Amino acid sequence: MNPTDLSLTRAELTRIADVDRLAARGEACSDALIAMLEDPSWAVRRAVTAALAALGDHVTSALAAWLRGARTSENAIAAAVDALGASVGAGATREAMALLADPRPAVAADGAMILGRRRAAEAGAALGAAVSHPDDNVAVAAIEALGAIDSPAAIEPLVGALSHPSFFRTLAAMQVLATTSDPRTLEPLAGLLRDPSYRADAARALGRTGSARAIAPLAGLVDTDVTLVALAIADLVARAEWAGGIEHVEHTLDVELAKSSAQFTRALATATPAERAALAVVLGRVGDSAAVSALLPYAGDTRLGPGLLEAIRRIVRRDAVAELAALRADDATIRAAILPVVGARTSAPLVTAMLADDDHEVRARACEALGRIGDTSAVPDLFALLADDNPRVAHAAIGAINSLNTTATPALVLEALRTGSPLVRRHALRIVALLGSSEAFDATRAAVSDPDRRVAEVAVAALATIDDPRVDGSLAELAATPDATLRGAVMRAVAQRGSAQGVALLERALTDDAAWVRYYASQGLGRLGAVAATEPLVARLADPAPHVRLAALEALAQLDSPPAWKALTQGVSSLDADERRAALASIGQRARDEALPFLLAAAQSDELATQMIALAGLAHQTGADAVRALSTAAHAASAELRETAVALLADRPDRAAADALVELAVAATDEHPAHAALSRPGPARPARIDAIAAALAHADGRGAVGLIAALARMASPAATGALFAALTGPSPATRRAAATAVIAIDAHGARAAIARLADTDPDPQVRRVAAALDRE
Repeated sequence: MNPTDLSLTRAELTRIADVDRLAARGEACSDALIAMLEDPSWAVRRAVTAALAALGDHVTSALAAWLRGARTSENAIAAAVDALGASVGAGATREAMALLADPRPAVAADGAMILGRRRAAEAGAALGAAVSHPDDNVAVAAIEALGAIDSPAAIEPLVGALSHPSFFRTLAAMQVLATTSDPRTLEPLAGLLRDPSYRADAARALGRTGSARAIAPLAGLVDTDVTLVALAIADLVARAEWAGGIEHVEHTLDVELAKSSAQFTRALATATPAERAALAVVLGRVGDSAAVSALLPYAGDTRLGPGLLEAIRRIVRRDAVAELAALRADDATIRAAILPVVGARTSAPLVTAMLADDDHEVRARACEALGRIGDTSAVPDLFALLADDNPRVAHAAIGAINSLNTTATPALVLEALRTGSPLVRRHALRIVALLGSSEAFDATRAAVSDPDRRVAEVAVAALATIDDPRVDGSLAELAATPDATLRGAVMRAVAQRGSAQGVALLERALTDDAAWVRYYASQGLGRLGAVAATEPLVARLADPAPHVRLAALEALAQLDSPPAWKALTQGVSSLDADERRAALASIGQRARDEALPFLLAAAQSDELATQMIALAGLAHQTGADAVRALSTAAHAASAELRETAVALLADRPDRAAADALVELAVAATDEHPAHAALSRPGPARPARIDAIAAALAHADGRGAVGLIAALARMASPAATGALFAALTGPSPATRRAAATAVIAIDAHGARAAIARLADTDPDPQVRRVAAALDRE
């Protein structure tokens, strides 16, 4: 609670201060704190709850006694339940078990809620028995608690609740069973589809399982309620993507629902926006060209989000007729969305025609598509787009021309240099820079004298890319031009060439009269790693131009010399914030022990920008301290800081970073970016697989499910091997999750492995899960 919160009254702030004083005195003031559960202010009660939870076993018995006896108001009861649920004392679980056994239903329900919030696995059997309690409130509280605990022993009582005459118990059990990832839930949930009272909830519950096995019973409802099926399938696809079984799910969707594509398509006309979005998910997997035509009118409906365009793209990738239909769409949004996935040569004429489209994004993406398709006949049309007013279009045309690179390209480039407008000449020179052809030397050298100075600048840059012995001499000559803008361009070009003669030119330019020339010279020397230039670069740290000082700092970061390092460490103490951050960023590029103290200190800064720079630097450092700092940032209040830290941990190839990422994912919800980071491709993946495998040896409940899902999403031989290894690991929770995963991804050899597990696993719950999977 922030005591300075301006939304609180003075009286509330005073009472919160009283709570803090009482909490500081500990057990002696527990009765006074419990009495404050009656406070009418939610903010004060929240402070009381936190204080009681922190006192742990000093107050658990008293709180339990209050719940049995006083129970003065609903607000106070809720606060007491919260305090016991969050209590740091182990005795809170014992007291909650006793509350669950109380003959009064209200007290027993409180006990169940507390056990669920504490995720008290040892209470599984007692909660399972409470599912059959005569009172609905107790039973529902027990069902929800079992869902929080995620105990395999809960499946039987939860499945039993599905057949209870009480609607509330059945509904609660459906919602919990859908989150268990246990294959034993599928058949009883599917059975409820036959009951109109439960059909909608059962269908959505089946969808939330993410299981390919749920698709067949849902497909049986297409004739009854096609939009309900779509909503359930949309949930199922999302869960399967998280769990790594999407490929098998999509194959099953094609088998079970492709024949119903027309029904899903017709349902678009009368669907609500939410139903239409779900229908798009289904049609993206099973639709055809008719589905594309039906989806097109809804392209402008922002309520549908990106799913509709993604559905059209999916259909286009597998259906050439659908591709042509989408390219003929009246809506520019559709045309722009489809062009990145166009690949058929038969579409080339339509794509070429789009080079004249009214929408600039369509024109740009048409250029990119032609380069990807490989249609060389479009090269003259692409050159015509160099005159396009939109920079995005012209640059896309340049990229396509470079990709296609026909024998006619050099002549077209020279023609553009001779006759084009200044804009076209600049773009033509950019093509020269990409091709680097020596036959363009004369025209490029001449363009340095172009009356348009912007053309001249680009010509200098293009000159540097040409493989011709005359280039270095020309650049040396141009370095003496009185035009400061051109001298700056020469410095950039010289740095790109990287010759010994060029290094000398760059060093001399450090004292040029023009600040931007000194700036580019500093940058160039750093890029070339010119250690001999350390001293003159250090001198630039006193340059009157701020941007030159920053360039010098960045350059010194590239030079491995003691004077350069000393200058960087001194820069961290600069009075100028930009210089401090530039020095810190430069230090962070050095994977050396001496950098760590600076970065660790900066990671504690109050400035987000400084923290972000420190994290980027810590990503390059070895040792436990660097990983610990990244892990701390991954728990920060700032979402930007958290996501950056998670991404940097995922990029590191060392085992310590992988272990930290695994620990973070196990403690996080399914939506946390740590889960996606665990399965990211890249050189760090082997370390992550090893870290996950190690953690799975002692994982339990949802932790095991999340780690197994990460391996399944990787879809690599090493990750699949780790899944099979997990089938024989020491943790029953891991073996259950791995059994479900190898079936979900339809891994080779999975059926035989599951059959063995069903017969020989020492854990009865694992055997039951495997037996259910073996029946699929």
